[in-house]
Amino acid sequence: MRQGYWLVPVLMWASVAVGGEVSIVQRDASLRITIGGDIFTVFRYGDDLPKPYFLPVTAENGWDLLSKAEFGDETVAGRAAFVCEESLTVKQNGETQQLPFGTLVQVSKVDDNRVEILESDSAVPRSALAPLAGTVTRLVNLNPPQIKDRNSPLYYDHPHHKGIWLSVDEVNGIKFWNEDGRIKTHSVKVLSTGKKQASFELVAHWMGVDDKPLLRQTTIYTIYDDFFLGCDTTFSAIDQPVSFGDTKEGMFAIRLPNSMREMISQGPVRNAEGKSGSEPCWGLESPWVDYCGKVDDNTLGVTLMDHPANPRRSRYHVRNYGLFAINPFGTKSYSRGELPEQPLTLEPNGEGARFRYGLYVHAENIPDEAISKRYATFVNDLN
Repeated sequence: MRQGYWLVPVLMWASVAVGGEVSIVQRDASLRITIGGDIFTVFRYGDDLPKPYFLPVTAENGWDLLSKAEFGDETVAGRAAFVCEESLTVKQNGETQQLPFGTLVQVSKVDDNRVEILESDSAVPRSALAPLAGTVTRLVNLNPPQIKDRNSPLYYDHPHHKGIWLSVDEVNGIKFWNEDGRIKTHSVKVLSTGKKQASFELVAHWMGVDDKPLLRQTTIYTIYDDFFLGCDTTFSAIDQPVSFGDTKEGMFAIRLPNSMREMISQGPVRNAEGKSGSEPCWGLESPWVDYCGKVDDNTLGVTLMDHPANPRRSRYHVRNYGLFAINPFGTKSYSRGELPEQPLTLEPNGEGARFRYGLYVHAENIPDEAISKRYATFVNDLN
């Protein structure tokens, strides 16, 4: 551990065991990731995307929350579920239909392994759907309504905020966060599956202005059975120097659904030092920051964590409108000019830069002790 970094507390906290077998099913352009047979997330990496990302991402017991909900309109989660297969075959009125990824369906009944939906005459596999009642990511809308009221449940801003993703602006001047540059998937390989965790490797190329690979991103994502996502990424220059400039727009991020926004649900948002609120936590270093909010009447939460072995401390880009990110490249921006820039330049065939982060999805507003205990486990797991 670097001198002067955070000490990892050892705390006694009895958390409830969750999860089960962690499985990854690879399709043509996606990985469907389940915990105990239920969807945790889908990793999407098709050539039609400006970058790879996870969508949707769910908390534990989402199906229990859906089962207790009423049918509603598009402004609530209700009994809606998200199709997580690249194409789901259903039959209605004797006609076979294909429901593409992202289609929303209405669930009338939930069984152990199958669910009945209004859009099909027969039940469909439960593992093919994600309940919105337990989903902590805003859904991607490529044709959003033109609503100017920020308090509206249907308000849609920053279309480059997609699920959980990794990108940053000012890489040789290219704004990858803003999707001015493309992050192109080179390969995706499932490494392991098992009772407690599963992992896969992503190799992606950040494309230069000449549409040639500029930067190589090699990331191992590990999914744990307690709904924890570990991100271990290494950046390497390919054939020219690559500089990361100072920016607040980065890097490992999640966009929360509108109902979870602090400006709507009042959080709480808090960090490991006890600061409360997105504004007081914004731009600061901390082992972790936790962001809670409501989905319908239920509280869900997401914690972002910074690993003490990272080459530099990261800061949190946490906003009341649902953006939640951790970024090592914005010292001057986050300090509003009080601290100098800390640029990073990688040389071809030189040493890469490795960063490790954690993202913990939890139901309810859990105590600091529970988060700190999970943080200690994260530090040990990603050494």
